[in-house]
Amino acid sequence: MAREKETFRDNLEALRERFPGRAQISIPEAAAYLGVTKERIASDETFPKRTLGKNTIVVLVNFARWLAV
Repeated sequence: MAREKETFRDNLEALRERFPGRAQISIPEAAAYLGVTKERIASDETFPKRTLGKNTIVVLVNFARWLAV
């Protein structure tokens, strides 16, 4: 079993503080958190986004893991 990265828990805690009570956020919210454009996130193949029907979401746990890389 792979170990989680050192900063994963800190990233997840910060995301949960910023988006309390939520398990996922939108691409514009993730872009604002990172200080980049939503187009930059949408074009990044490594960014942990998921498409559900017509909506694209970012699961906070996956986002925290991505930030920890």
